[in-house]
Amino acid sequence: MAHRFLGTMLTTTALLLGNPALAQDAEPTDLPADNGVGGYRIDNSAAGFQLVTHGVWRSPMQKSLPDLAPLESASIRPSAPHKTKKVASAQPSFRRAAYLPHVYAAEAQYRLPAGLLDALIWTESRYNPFAVSGAGAAGLGQLMPKTARELGVANRFDPRANLWAAARYLRQMLDKFGVVHLAVAAYNAGPGAVERAGGIPLNGETPSYVRNVLAFWGAK
Repeated sequence: MAHRFLGTMLTTTALLLGNPALAQDAEPTDLPADNGVGGYRIDNSAAGFQLVTHGVWRSPMQKSLPDLAPLESASIRPSAPHKTKKVASAQPSFRRAAYLPHVYAAEAQYRLPAGLLDALIWTESRYNPFAVSGAGAAGLGQLMPKTARELGVANRFDPRANLWAAARYLRQMLDKFGVVHLAVAAYNAGPGAVERAGGIPLNGETPSYVRNVLAFWGAK
């Protein structure tokens, strides 16, 4: 059975039995993960309450957690207006609800970080299986014709085929780059562009695209 990565990025569970504001004065204590795929931190307040932060994902091939610092780097300047839609919160959507069981199955099959494929599909197409971009990308995962052929997808408007191909391609990018933000950038701009840039390509679209995917992923 395919192993499913535990946790989602920066998902926080607060165990507060009193005033939540007490946790703001806590002193953090970093503890190592015991499952090999994530981490957690317990902040102890003066009053004895605890705030437990769970689930920063990392590849089993990595010895440290992924460094997302490039996303906050001054080298990534605000981009000009582009085609990427502004990210929305994880709000109810009939189409999204209909496809989520397939998303979860694909995440498990390809051992993707929980919720990442959902965030990517939402950002790409808002779960519209007939979406077509100005560049010619189509379907739920907005596959380009060449990428679809390489992944064995004959009909990009077949929701299930498109979705599972998107999951497979995202898995390939995670295996290639080892960290989530570069894998997401490669999904959008192509692995060659990420390699040439030595990070997230500053092409006017990809930095905001990566932020949108990670923001939706962390909002759920």
